Amino acid sequence: MALISFSMSRRSNSFIVKLIPLAFVFCLTLQLPIANGRIQIQSLNIIPPNLVKACNNNNECISWIQKDRSKADLDSLQKADLKTIGFLALKKIEQEATNVSITVRLKLLNNSAQLSSDTQQALSDCNDHFIPAIELIDDAVDATVNGAFNDAINYYTTAITDFEVCYPHLKAMRTSNAVDVNDYVDNHIAEVANARNNLVKFIHIPLDILKVVAANSPH
Repeated sequence: MALISFSMSRRSNSFIVKLIPLAFVFCLTLQLPIANGRIQIQSLNIIPPNLVKACNNNNECISWIQKDRSKADLDSLQKADLKTIGFLALKKIEQEATNVSITVRLKLLNNSAQLSSDTQQALSDCNDHFIPAIELIDDAVDATVNGAFNDAINYYTTAITDFEVCYPHLKAMRTSNAVDVNDYVDNHIAEVANARNNLVKFIHIPLDILKVVAANSPH
């Protein structure tokens, strides 16, 4: 199976240096089909039973797992067991979280002169939670590979908490109580808030899948 593997060190002082090449490699290795200049989203014609089982027959989960995958990956997904589906779910959310973290880090590195002190603080606070959250997802990936599914659930649950802790820092930067990102004090906060909100829409899916994997694993 064409699985994309990457890891992050807790003690690395060059986190962003590792993240940026990762983002480009990930995009290149997807090899998504393109027609008329647009990426053509692939999906399975027949949903494999294990995917249905892992997702508890939830259409949102099934669609999310398939989204933005190459035909080769989708073909492999047809034969994937529950453990592999759990692995794929974690790697997908890890990449999506990494993309948000890259957005935050690049703003702090490249736009510092344009950012107010409040904006810099809010972004820094969020990034301080995103980095350990991504590392915890990586721990969950390792635990899943080793069949320690309950450990994977614990790691991932803690990661979710870190993602949620970021939200109050962004919410405090609103100009009103409205949800629309246009109500944030500047476009930098709005972009990060929008990216973070899109991420957490699906953040529960890997946890739900891991619970199914754990429940169906030999004891």
